[in-house]
Amino acid sequence: MKKIFLISLIIVHSCIAFSQNYCENDTIVREIQFPLTLNDKNEFFYFNNEWIKGAYPDLVPADSIQKAEVKNDEYGNRSLFLTVSPECLVQIKAEARKRFVNVDTRCEFPGGNGKLKEWIDENIRIPEGFKGSEIVLVKFTVHPDGSISDPTIFRRRSKNEAVNQEALRLVNALPKFRVKYYVPHLKKSFSCYLSIPFKEPGAIFIRGSESSFVNQFPYIKTKIKQLYENLVFDTAKDPNFDITDICTAGFIQRLEKANDSDSKGYATWLLRSGMQDGDDIISRVISIVPGADNTVIVNWSDMGHRGSTTFSVIETVFGWKIANATVPEGYNPL
Repeated sequence: MKKIFLISLIIVHSCIAFSQNYCENDTIVREIQFPLTLNDKNEFFYFNNEWIKGAYPDLVPADSIQKAEVKNDEYGNRSLFLTVSPECLVQIKAEARKRFVNVDTRCEFPGGNGKLKEWIDENIRIPEGFKGSEIVLVKFTVHPDGSISDPTIFRRRSKNEAVNQEALRLVNALPKFRVKYYVPHLKKSFSCYLSIPFKEPGAIFIRGSESSFVNQFPYIKTKIKQLYENLVFDTAKDPNFDITDICTAGFIQRLEKANDSDSKGYATWLLRSGMQDGDDIISRVISIVPGADNTVIVNWSDMGHRGSTTFSVIETVFGWKIANATVPEGYNPL
């Protein structure tokens, strides 16, 4: 009877672990982008009182479990404590090292990004006399309980101070976010960024239009250059660089799945030549030019090997972002 209970307990918590491991970002010192599920709670698994990154109950044969107990860990997280033999623990650690696990803290607006856009549309107060359209980027702090504080205008400050003040008011009014931690001892506050779109009342702006793409291309070009310098070629160290500023959550997910051996989980080699060696020339971006149908063509030199990558970009509530890429001919597609 005891064995049946243990097996049932493992199955239940393995399902919870599955949702933990596969729920989606985006983030943050990053954009809000990773939708969480109702079952995606801050629950952890311990093996012989040790939390092991990437280790879940599915790594343990049911008949190898000596004891199972559900209780709070020392950080207040609801956890499953499993006792196994020392030999089994060694095997668990070996298998866990083979798994890529993104342990970045993730959060979302209640209900997801779609509800966030609806909330902004319903609560924004366009300043009297505002003309045209623009986006203001606000940085703010999210606390472990989901509460928000300290909004500040980050980089994209409007020349209209009333717009800046409205962006700050709007972020201050946000409801609590849902927060997911993947490391039990790292419950701490973190930074988020939110783009607030302002549009002239009554004016019609076609989302994702060619004119909007052209107007924003200098910004898009800068962000793609930062992507290559800070992540693809690793030739710069910009502390403010964040892949979620320029890539959609779906594109980031495809990059992560394409190469789980990368330290950050991003298959950046798909965005370059893929060659393992070359000459001593530093890899660099040669040019970034706009293409047809909201695409961007990046011509690069990777250790002397020249090629190009074509990105498809789309306009989101957070600005223009990479949604897909056509990788160099002869290499695996995303």
